[in-house]
Amino acid sequence: MAVVLDEFDKKLLHEVCTGIHSYDDLAKMMKVTRGTVYRRIDKLEKMHVIRKKIMAIPEYKNLNLSAIIVGFHVAYHDMDKIIEAIKTMPELRLLWRTFGVHQVVAVLNCEKGSEGQTINKLHKTLSELGTAQYQVSIGFEWEKVEIPPY
Repeated sequence: MAVVLDEFDKKLLHEVCTGIHSYDDLAKMMKVTRGTVYRRIDKLEKMHVIRKKIMAIPEYKNLNLSAIIVGFHVAYHDMDKIIEAIKTMPELRLLWRTFGVHQVVAVLNCEKGSEGQTINKLHKTLSELGTAQYQVSIGFEWEKVEIPPY
């Protein structure tokens, strides 16, 4: 069953997903008390709308990490087994079923310099299934990271 949010919760959800804020900062932005923000965030978490109360955006350059973005061309009947295989990779950070050019999109992280090894590991995982074609891009600098639903 879909969760219904009021306008306040939608705005609060947007704010917590677009940056790192203290409860005091959120209270000022929302023009309410800190306690109200705390209770509403607690409510969103109990409703399973959010899983975390803090969002951090890592600076991959400073962490010596690369992001590998992969778009998969997958036959519909093979999609579940491809997704389950990709989920076993500890490098996996994000995974979507999509419509369009790619049926599945994944983001994996690895140490800079080990991109080839990670791609080879992905290739080995997929070649054992013998079904997916994919295209790979390596991210070296994030220009914007913002994943708010509203």
